[in-house]
Amino acid sequence: MEEEISSPFYHPLKEFLEGGKKVRPSLVLIVHDACKGKGDPLPASAAIELIHAASLIHDDLIDRDVLRRGEGSFHVKNGFEMALLVVDFILSIVLNIASKYENKKIGEALARASKRMSIGEMLEIQVLKRAEKISLDEYLEILRLKTAVLFETATSLGALIAGREDISDELGQYGLYLGMAYQIKDDLMDWWKEGELTSLLEGDDLRDLLEGLAENLALEAVSKLDVLEDSPQKDLLRDIALFSVRRNF
Repeated sequence: MEEEISSPFYHPLKEFLEGGKKVRPSLVLIVHDACKGKGDPLPASAAIELIHAASLIHDDLIDRDVLRRGEGSFHVKNGFEMALLVVDFILSIVLNIASKYENKKIGEALARASKRMSIGEMLEIQVLKRAEKISLDEYLEILRLKTAVLFETATSLGALIAGREDISDELGQYGLYLGMAYQIKDDLMDWWKEGELTSLLEGDDLRDLLEGLAENLALEAVSKLDVLEDSPQKDLLRDIALFSVRRNF
């Protein structure tokens, strides 16, 4: 830890991580508590947030966005080189966290999420560069890879670390459906804005269709919680899924 603190990346990254709502790492902790298991979910929840932070830094670089959360984006505040290299620094921390868990599936899940998110980001870039109409299925696949897989990984890890591998897939599906519903709702807030995927969607009455789809996905997420015993944490997970399509996080 001393090496990380003394590095040139520590303070810029610490400042960047202070913002945001921390929904994804919170899901690791809530699911872990709902599973009433053993293990320490805090390192994994930190890894999830770090992966998310890396994706935001790269998003702003790729999109040339100068603002995030009402302030200068990471590369504006700290420079292009720092923004590129800090993601390598983040990767090193995530790898170190994964190595601390005896269950190899935890590291595999973090690696798989990072890989799929990068594929989703590249697919979106390619689609936007072509500027051609895309189908609803193509749009949803990009959302699944770019956003929903990290929600899926967060909720699956909560169960895995708790020793509930028997229900980790079901709870991962909860996260996947939640992530899809969340991102669709988020996209609807920027409906048909230039440079957004929704501006390339082909079809009629798409806004109403996506509104309904987000609602259905949220309900599908709730149905996956049946594997859990009743608890305040289960109720909270249900409320998060329903809230995701009523207001943006």
